[in-house]
Parts: sequence; C-alpha cells; structure tokens
Amino acid sequence: MTESASVPPPPPPPPPPPPAVSPEAPPAPSSAMSSCLSTIVTYPSLLQHEESLSTQASGSLGAYDVMAWMSYLDSVDDVLDILKDGLHSLQVVDKHNKKNGNEGFSSHHVDTRTTIIQAGDRTFRISAAMAPGITHTPKSFQKEMDRVASARIMVGERAVSLLPGSYKLWKNHLLFRIALLESKSSMNNKNNMKEDGGSLMDKSSDDQQLVMNANQNRFPPYLLSSSTHQNHYQTTQSSFERSLVRLHKMPSIWLHYASFVSMYNPDRNPTTVRRIYDRALVALPASQHDRIWEDYLCWVTGILPGKTGQKGNGGGGDSGGDWTVISRKGFHKVKYGFESPLVAQWRKRGWGFNQITKKVAKSGNGSAEYLPTVPTETALRILRRHSTCYDTTFREDLATLCITRYSRYGEAASLLLQLLNNEGGGAFLSPNGTTRHELWLRFADVCTGHPKEAKVAGVDFDGIVRAVLKGQNVGGGNSGNGLGFEVFDNTKDDDDDQQQPTGKQSTPQALNHRLGEMEGTLWTRLAEYHVRAGDFELARSVYEEALDGITRVRDFSLVFDAYIKFEEGVIEALMELMEEEEEEMEEEVGEGKKESAAVADNEDLDILLGDINNSHNNPLSNDEDIGASADVELAISRAEHLTSRRPLLLNRVLLRQNPHNVGEWIKRSQLYLALDEGDMAASALEESLKAVNSRKAVNGSPSTLVLTLVDILENKQENVEGARKVLERVCSNGGYDFQDVEDLAQCHAAWVELELRQENWDMGLNLARRAVSGNLGGNNKKSGSKAARGLSRSLRLWNLLFDLEESLGTVQTTKDAYDRALELKVATPSHVLNYASFLRDKKYFEESFAAFERGIGLFPFPHAGAILLWKNYLTSFLERYEGSKTPRVRELFDRCLADCPPEESPEFYLLYGDYEETHGLTKRALGVYERMCNNVPPSEKYTAYRLYIAKAILYLGVTSARPIYEAAISALEDNGPAARICLEYAKMETGLREVDRARTVLVYGAQLADPRRDPEYWKAWHEFEVSYGNEETFREMLRVKRSVQAAFSTVNYNAAEMGAGVPQVETLGEDAALEMIAEREGVTVEKKPLVGGFVQGKKRTAEMADLGEVERRAARLREATAPAPAAGSDDEIDIDDIDGNEEEEEEQAPPLPLSAKNVKGVSEKAIPAAVFGGLAASANNDS
Repeated sequence: MTESASVPPPPPPPPPPPPAVSPEAPPAPSSAMSSCLSTIVTYPSLLQHEESLSTQASGSLGAYDVMAWMSYLDSVDDVLDILKDGLHSLQVVDKHNKKNGNEGFSSHHVDTRTTIIQAGDRTFRISAAMAPGITHTPKSFQKEMDRVASARIMVGERAVSLLPGSYKLWKNHLLFRIALLESKSSMNNKNNMKEDGGSLMDKSSDDQQLVMNANQNRFPPYLLSSSTHQNHYQTTQSSFERSLVRLHKMPSIWLHYASFVSMYNPDRNPTTVRRIYDRALVALPASQHDRIWEDYLCWVTGILPGKTGQKGNGGGGDSGGDWTVISRKGFHKVKYGFESPLVAQWRKRGWGFNQITKKVAKSGNGSAEYLPTVPTETALRILRRHSTCYDTTFREDLATLCITRYSRYGEAASLLLQLLNNEGGGAFLSPNGTTRHELWLRFADVCTGHPKEAKVAGVDFDGIVRAVLKGQNVGGGNSGNGLGFEVFDNTKDDDDDQQQPTGKQSTPQALNHRLGEMEGTLWTRLAEYHVRAGDFELARSVYEEALDGITRVRDFSLVFDAYIKFEEGVIEALMELMEEEEEEMEEEVGEGKKESAAVADNEDLDILLGDINNSHNNPLSNDEDIGASADVELAISRAEHLTSRRPLLLNRVLLRQNPHNVGEWIKRSQLYLALDEGDMAASALEESLKAVNSRKAVNGSPSTLVLTLVDILENKQENVEGARKVLERVCSNGGYDFQDVEDLAQCHAAWVELELRQENWDMGLNLARRAVSGNLGGNNKKSGSKAARGLSRSLRLWNLLFDLEESLGTVQTTKDAYDRALELKVATPSHVLNYASFLRDKKYFEESFAAFERGIGLFPFPHAGAILLWKNYLTSFLERYEGSKTPRVRELFDRCLADCPPEESPEFYLLYGDYEETHGLTKRALGVYERMCNNVPPSEKYTAYRLYIAKAILYLGVTSARPIYEAAISALEDNGPAARICLEYAKMETGLREVDRARTVLVYGAQLADPRRDPEYWKAWHEFEVSYGNEETFREMLRVKRSVQAAFSTVNYNAAEMGAGVPQVETLGEDAALEMIAEREGVTVEKKPLVGGFVQGKKRTAEMADLGEVERRAARLREATAPAPAAGSDDEIDIDDIDGNEEEEEEQAPPLPLSAKNVKGVSEKAIPAAVFGGLAASANNDS
C-alpha cells in the first residue's frame, strides 16, 4: 500500500534472540547460516516458527516434525510472494513514470510517494529517496527479497538435513530451487533481449529475427560457468542427487530432476539427461516405467503426447495413408490427472511438436519451436530400446520416425517387415488404427523409394513380394541380424519355375482372398523397385510375370498402365539422349567443314565408290548413332507390341478367373486369327481342350472348341489331315470327356461333313453308320461314358444318316436304317413321314401305309405328332385309292375319330364328310356332320351346327333345318351363340313368311340375349316388329326386353365382353315405332301425360308375370291370325289399360273416311280378330 511521507516511522524491530542449541543440533552455524538467521529474526511470524522448532514441548517432535517444517516453509513462501507483489507494483509505477516522461528512480525529481508493504508482521516503507521513516528504497527492497530467498533455501536445507527421508520436504525444497532459478533466468533473458535491440514482442521485428533472438536467449540464460547462476544450477543439481539417496523410488523426483537438467543445463549435454532417465529406469519398478518413458520419448523426439482419447490418422490410399503422424496418449495425465514436469514445461513455453512434420504455432511470448538436440544415433538407440523392451507397438512409430526424421529407410523397412510377419503369433494391432493393407503399402513405398538402403539393410523386397504373391509362408523374426528381421531363405528362385517351395502352400483363391486388391499394387511396386535400382530388364520381366499371374481386371489395368508408362519413359529417355548426341555431333560437323578440300574430295570419292561404312569423317553415321537409333526403334516396337497384346493379355486374365469359360477361349482364338497367327489360335484351342471341364463349362458348349479348331485347321491352315486326326482323337479315342451327348454328336457330325467335303462319300456314310451303332472303334478308353452310350439315340446323327442313306445308299439300306430307328424308338413323326414319303416315291405304297401304322403305334393320340401322321396317312390313302376301298377308308376314319381328342377332331370330321359327299352317301355325310356337332368342343359347336344346317338345307331343303336349329339351340351352352342361332332361325322363318313362328323364336331367344351384351339381337327383333308386327306385339317386345334386362341386371361384364368399340346402330325409339305402326295401320294414338319414373302400358296379371305367358300369348296370336272375316270396328284402339274400378268407358270416336285420312301410298287390310281380343266379341253382341 502507498501512503504519504508524514506517517510516523514504525518502531524498530526487537533484537534477535540467541539461537537455541539442542543436544542433537548441528555444530555452530556458518556465515551463511548467520545471515539466514539474521534475516529470519526480522520477521516476527517467521521467528515464531523458529522458536517452535527450537523448543521441544511434551508431545511434540520439535525439529523432527515434518508438518512444522512444511508450515515454516509455507510462511516463508508467503512472505516471498508478498515481497514479489510489492516489487512488481514498484516496477509498474516506474513504468508509468517513464511513460509520462519522468526518469523514474534515477531522475533528479525525487518522488516523495511512499509504498507501505506488510509481510511477516513486518512493515516496509519504500520510497525513491531516503527520509525519516523510510526503511527501504526500491533497490534495497529487492536486495531484501534476495536475502529472504536465500533464507528460504537455508531453511529448506536445514529441514531436509534433519529429515532426509521426507518426500514432502524434498519436493518442496527442490521445486522452490527450480522456480527460483527459472525466475532469475527469465529476468536475465528479458534484460539480455532488451540489450539486443528490443523486446521479442515488438511487432515491428520480422519472424526470422524473432526466432533468432529466442534461440540465442533461451539456452543458456547465462554464458559464464563461473557465474552465480552456474553455482545455483550446480547446487540445485547437488540437491537432487542428495534427495535421490533416500528417495530413489520416487518417480516424481526423477522426472523433475530430468526436466531440470534438460532445461537448465548450461552445457546442453544430452548425455547427462539420458543417464538420468536410464538411472530412473534402473531404480524404479517396471510398473512405474510408463511415467519415465513418456518424458523420455518427449525429450528424445520433441513430440508432445496427444490429448486424451486422440487417435492417429490412418488414412488409406495407395500411398499407405497419412503415415507421418505419431499420436500418443498422455498416459501420465490419464493416470494421475496432471502432466509430467517436462511436458508441462514444454507446453507452457510452446515448445515441441504435436506431430512429426506439423509443428506447434508460436507461443504467446514469441518463443519459437524447440528443436531436439539429441544426436540421431542416440535417439535411435533409445527408441529401439523402448520398442523392444517396453512397448512393442511403438515399432510402427519408430518406423515412421526413421522415414520422416532420421532418414533410416533400411531400418524402417525392417521394422515394417516385422509388423507384417506377426512375430507374436497374432495379427499386429496398431494403436494408431493402421490396417494391414496400409502397412503393406508403407512397406512397399519405403522399399521402392529407397531400394539400395533396403537391400543394404537385408530386406529382400523382391523375394518377399514373390513369396507373398505365390502363397508361400514368409517368416521373420529377430534372428539373423541385429535389426530385427531375417532374409527369406525359402523364397522361390526366379530362374527355377519348376522348383516347389517348401512349407505350407496356399491356393491362388486363398491368396487372392488374403491379399484382396493388393496383388496388382504389389506387382507394380516390385517393378518400380527394380526400376529405381537401375535393373530395367528385370523390371520388364516383373511386368511380364505380373501380367501372366494376376487374376483381376482391376489389377491388370494397374499393371498394364504402369508397364505402358515405363516403356514410354524409356522411349523419352532414349530420345533425349539421342537429341543430346545429335547436338554434339552437329557441333563436330560444323568444325569438320573447316577441313581441307582434299579431305572433301576423298569423301566424294568414297561416296562414288559406295563406301558407306566409311564414317570417320561423318560423325552422324558412326556406330554409336546407329546403336542409339536402334535402341529407340526397339523401345518403340516394344511399346507397340505391348499395346497390340492388350486384348490377349486381358483375355488371359479372364481365363485365369475361370478356365472353363468356353466363350473366352473362342475369343482368344479369334484374336490370334486377327493377328494372322493361325498356329497360336490352334494351340490356344488345343490348350482349351485340356483346361475346360465339360461339367463346369459356361458361356458355350465344349463341342464349339472342337468345331472351331477343326475349322481353323481345315480352312485357315489347309491341314485336312490334322483336322481329321483331331476329330478321330475326340470321337474315337476319347480325347475329351463330354458330359452332354449332343456335344459328342456334333463332333461326329462334323467328322462326317469333313469327309463329305473331301468327297469321301463311302467314308462319310460309314462314319455315320458307326456313330449311330454305338461301336465307335479305335482305342476308345471312354467308350462306356454316358455321352458315348447315348450316341445311338442322337437325333442329329440319325437325321444325318437318313439323308446320307437316301442320297448315297440303296433302298434296302435306307429301309433298314428307318426300321432300326423305329425299333429303337428314336424316330420322330417327321422321320415316319419322310420314311413313308420315301417309300411312296419308290412305289412301295403298302409299305408306306405300314410305316404310317408303325408311326401311329409309336405316337398315338394325344401326341402332337399323331395329328400330322393321321392327316398324311388319310390323305395319302385317299390319293392312292380315291373312291375305291370305301370300307377300309371308313374304318381308318372311325379309328382316327375314336381316339382323336375333341379339340383336334373337326379337321378329320370335315375330311370324312367331304369323302362321304364325294364318294359315299348323303345320309352318311349328314350323319358325319351330326357326329361332329356332338363331339366337337363347345367353342366349335356353333360353327359345326351352321355347317350342318347349311349341308341339310343343301341336300334336304329349308324345312329340314328346323329340327337341327332346335337341337343347336338346346345344345349350345353359351348364351351368345344360342341367341345368334335363334336369330338365324327367325330369319329363316321370316323368309318362309312364317311370322308367328319367327316371333316365337325371337321371344324364346330373347331370354338368352342380354341387351347390354348383344344389342344386335334386339335391333333385329325391333326391325322385325316394325316390319311385321303391330302395337300389341311391339309392346310385348318391350315388356320382354325389360324383363330380360331385370334378369341380367345382376350380371357384370368387362369392357371387352360388353362389345367395347362396336359401332352404335341408330334404331327407332319406342314412341317413334308406335307412331309408325299407327300410321301404317291407319289409327290415331292418343297421347297421355306421362308420370316421371313410370312406364306406360297395360297392367299385367299375375299369370303373365313369367316368360311362359309369352309363349301362350304367341300361340293365341297364331290362332287369331287364321283366315276369318274382318271384324270392323269404329272404335279407336285403347292404348292404356283402364282400371277395373272405373264404371264408364270413354266414348269411341267414329272412324274417319278414307278420303279424310292424310295417308298416301298405304293399302288397307283387315285387322285380325285376335288383335281386339274380347272387344270384338262385345262389339258383335252389341250389334
């Protein structure tokens, strides 16, 4: 606090008491001890602690009480904190004065303000100038604070000397020493940087100067070994050593010791720090080594532990992921809740790295990143020891460090190889989440990028990749050398392709499943490995081997693209080399122009003599140029040849995927033919016959391979004898095991056709006979196979044999062949027809009919071939005998129709009826048609009855069709055809002027015709009533129509059944029809008002409610239409029925004379009495 100078000065402090001497106290204090005690006595609160430690009361430990010493030290620390805060306030005031233009404490203007500070029950009055009551100036106050700090050190030394086994006292004492040294170092750094040209926080200085100043002033804060700071460092180090005499099992002491030495050692000697960590690992138990190793690795690598739960970035890709990242969890913080001393100090200063390549940004105080000063070999030895003796999973991080920081690529390759070999017996589990696929890619990247280093380290990348790709068990371990790997001695030799590798082998399928999509990548990396090593021919052989071994199209694309790029690179390199040589030679040519004319004459003479090889004076034509151009041409031809081979190589990959793919083998032969390589095409097909299994063949039949091979040998190479040998080997000697009979039959047929093309007629015929006989001849070891046994039933071979017998054989041999086929029951209906036709052509008619009989026995109804056989049989028989042998013909027709299904019988009935009409009796013909109507399926009955009716009318007259019509109406089940038959029946009766019969038929058929579905029927009846009926019959028609509509109202139809799309026919409405009838009959129709929703008409009694009444009314109408005198009546026809309860009838109007009628062209006729019903009788009685 600050007060005015008028405050009275405090009383002087009491004199210090004499020091208490205990019996066990150490000898008399030295000058340092005296100075310490003289400082302590000036602070009453501290003096109390000193007195309490000097007196040993009952129940107390006195100077051996740890808590008393801790309280004592805390009080001293509190005093130091207060003094430090006071000094800081004085510095702030001084800075404020400088900003206002004053000179601070050094100005001639004396600052009379006083600062009062209370610390340890002691009052300090501080002012810039000494005056009464002023105890200290700022400089003397700073010296006072140094004396208190020294006293604090002496008190701590006294405490640990009396209690050397107390961890609390030692840690408190050591931390105070480190903090004191750090505060002094920071003050010196600040002063030094001010002297060097300004603060590091000056924004105007550039970044390079900032980093340079930081590196110059951080280590060491003092440069002279004889300085007080050096002494303070040595005394602090001595204190650590003395504490470890008793506390060597305390890891915290070791960590603070190593952190102190690594940060404040003026010599920057990493050996000292390394020895401290090594001593700690030796002294501490293994359960506490994790605390030491975390700081140890941080000091060696400069990489700070990651935050809790942080995981490494194991990104994928062909480059092996983000493999430059090391991410380690802070185990110390996870386990104890706070970071280790070294890590905490580095984070506080912004030192170290979070990753190997990505650094921490500059801290707020402008300090630059810390670069570890540990030598490379020392760091590698420490890291190897950590990965071998403590944490084996650190090998991945060690490999990453070897690649990214230390450039030890050979060691990195060996470490990655150890991880891939699974030395522990199980799969390596990466703490960073790296997969095995990414480890492979990293290993390949290192070996291909640095092949010489990997080879020097003993990593045989070529042998490893080949062993893995070929499915060998690759092993590895720590034996063989000190790098933790061994060379694979069991790797298969490249030059000995037939040597079988030792150890358990895995199939290509299992290998591919294990490698996944790495096969093509590993091949390309292996080739790149040899390219970087300078072995171009070996790299080219690797590419060729890869193209011959991969089984995936994706891997093929990778390898082929890399191969093309390699060849293009070779061409570009050769072209550049050639251009450089041409430039050099052009320069030599320019110099050669200055030669003498005699030399030019000699050159002309050489040209005339044709000595083109004389090139000593023509540098453009020397041997080197010829060799360079030849190399370029060779490289270009190689690239072109590789490009032209791509379809074949891709086809080979597909065949390795499935060697039983017939289509790909055929495609391979076509590719060779396109390149005009017939021999290679034939060789490929020969290879396919050995590779393709007929039971597993896909994308085609195996016989296609044989036929294609024969075609190439015969047509492309004109090697008929070779084609014959191939067919003989396949067909006779069992050169290929066919699964399907048809495939083997195709080969036999191809052999026969080959002999026919060579005009070996007898040979071809004999081969066909032998094929169907089952006796293949030759050395046929597989004659008992299923395919060979089934040749005798092959239709292809029998068809071929029949054609050859008919063309080349005799009649008897042909008959024998057909008979043999019929006996074996392998003949088809077409064979029977051909056999019969052949016999008929040769005039063997009865034998042809016998062949038909045998065929019918083999193929009876309901076989589909029976129809064809019977039809041809009957046709041939009728053509042969025409009208003769009628009983035999009728017997054949009866046999045929007895077994023929109804669906197929109409054709035979028509043929039978036509025969009877032509050569038989009419009665029999009509009987045949009647049988047809009864036996055909329902869908054909309508057509059959129409034909029957037409034939009956033709032969017996129109009236004979009436019973047939009636039978048709009763037989037809479907309403539609029955209604149409009724309509045709009515038309026939109308044509006979039998109107009543026609009306009766129409009334009967009306119950079968739905108005919605069959409007044509009602249209025809409508026109009939308009033409031949009257009002009563028309109204009856309407009543029937309504009743039929009501009967069919519950039936639903779809659009097709309703006659969708049928054109609507316009007909007369009911009112128009009534008017037309009334006008025709000369009557007047009285129109009465209509009631909505009701239909006018006479009331019907109960007995007329059914359709049976319609027939009775029709009968009465027929009786009434008999010849009778016309009953004239002057009364008008009553249209509407009159209710029975009406007593009077309307008065009848007298008829108008004919002249009064406005009707012209209409004749009059008598109205039948039946039309008037009971009205006519009542009129007669009245008269």
